Amino acid sequence: MSVDRYLSDTDHKRFEALTYDGAPIVRALFCRELAGLSWNSLYEFLSTEDRAERLGFDPTTFGPYNTAPTRQTLTAAWDVHLSDAAKRALLSLSERLVDAAYENDDALDLRPPRHVDETASDLRERHVGEFSDEQIRTHVRHARETIFGTFDSGRAGNTTYPDSRFDELQALMALGSSGTPQGQSRMENFFGKDYTPHGDTHLRTIKQYTPETIQTGFDQSIENLLDAVNHLQILQPPVTVAIDITTWQYHADGELPPEVSGVNDSGEKAYKFATLSLVGKSMPIVLAVEPVIEDSAWDENVPHQYHRTVRRLVRRAQEFVSIDLVLADRGFESFQVYQTLANLGVTYLFPKIERNPEATYIEGMEEKGQDLAVEEATVTARNGSHDCRVLFVPSRTGDDTQVFITNKQVKPEHAKAWVHRYANRWWIEAEYRSIKQHFLARTSSTDHTLRFYYFVFGVLMYNVWRLTDVLLKATISRELTTAPPVLTAGELADWVAIHLQLEPG
Repeated sequence: MSVDRYLSDTDHKRFEALTYDGAPIVRALFCRELAGLSWNSLYEFLSTEDRAERLGFDPTTFGPYNTAPTRQTLTAAWDVHLSDAAKRALLSLSERLVDAAYENDDALDLRPPRHVDETASDLRERHVGEFSDEQIRTHVRHARETIFGTFDSGRAGNTTYPDSRFDELQALMALGSSGTPQGQSRMENFFGKDYTPHGDTHLRTIKQYTPETIQTGFDQSIENLLDAVNHLQILQPPVTVAIDITTWQYHADGELPPEVSGVNDSGEKAYKFATLSLVGKSMPIVLAVEPVIEDSAWDENVPHQYHRTVRRLVRRAQEFVSIDLVLADRGFESFQVYQTLANLGVTYLFPKIERNPEATYIEGMEEKGQDLAVEEATVTARNGSHDCRVLFVPSRTGDDTQVFITNKQVKPEHAKAWVHRYANRWWIEAEYRSIKQHFLARTSSTDHTLRFYYFVFGVLMYNVWRLTDVLLKATISRELTTAPPVLTAGELADWVAIHLQLEPG
């Protein structure tokens, strides 16, 4: 395909000073436009079946072990080197070709038509939904900077790599759900060997972190994040939060580390982490996190004190937001947890395990023909006492009665509406799925502090995703916390990887 007609003299001069000619670059960009590929997908497309060579690239100019130009080269060609006139012509022709293919029922693997006006002033901008590359780039960088540089290894100032460089490598590992060797390889592809710490150096550095260092870095990131959205006024106090515990499965054979716990009666083993997250109408992010170490048959750990974990999580979160309501599942049911939350000055709403007293009460309701009721009660624990209410409300199907406990004054006629707020807890389950599927780096290490750091960094990358989403939505004044995000987790991975460095390379 002859593409010289789309390149001006200015374009030719720019590419003469670069590694690659302009013509194969434009052909590659045509492929991206016609197929609707992400930058990561374009790189993978060019790297297989000798496609880069077939488009006119000189293979002798590829980096070691590469079979195509790097992603950074491809994005720089579009963002920096190609003129606006060439971009406009490329997008215009691509759109006409896609339209023609669909009109003739010969679309092959082309993307759907966008139906844009080729004379529009923003035609040169590729969009994800309503958002341009420049908007996405700006907000990804802004969100990313809430994390990078917050973890302090305590190393000397004259070291080869700053601490933020290890944040960059960890981000590539997290976004690729990969281990250290793969993360190092990806970083070298992007930025070169001189820029990239060796994987062993990375592990030695982060093993210098203590749990306190990791917690301090996480808290600083949360402060940075909330500062970034403060002007949007989306965290209208007080807020609703959810607390839960998630697992990270442990598969190694041999002696079990004392930090590994059993998972129910399944026989599975896992590291466990507790989190506190904003839910409901607030931006869905994780505000507090800490490891959970339980007692198991293979260790001498003391029994886990759930109320202490809850106290630490809520206190950390209260440093950033005013909390109105705390939601948690039956796993946290205990008088000490309820009293801890009452002592912290927050309202709670938990489902209760149905035991004999609740079953007897429900039988009485059925005899009276009642479908909901509120029973006054008192919680008495070692750390104090307070009044509470046990709520008996119809299930969603109406086939049975659900039991909840709360320290809020609730009248029977308002009980069902109050319990409905518990549905917001599903956000934390969705968070765990996203973190594990998209943002958690791989490791076989039994070092508990390293595992904690990996999990914390995965949580922060999830927060970056959510912050980017809110900042993008704010540009068009839409409802800021509605789901789903305008960028998928995979698309965020592309953008963060492309614009990873604190300063453009």
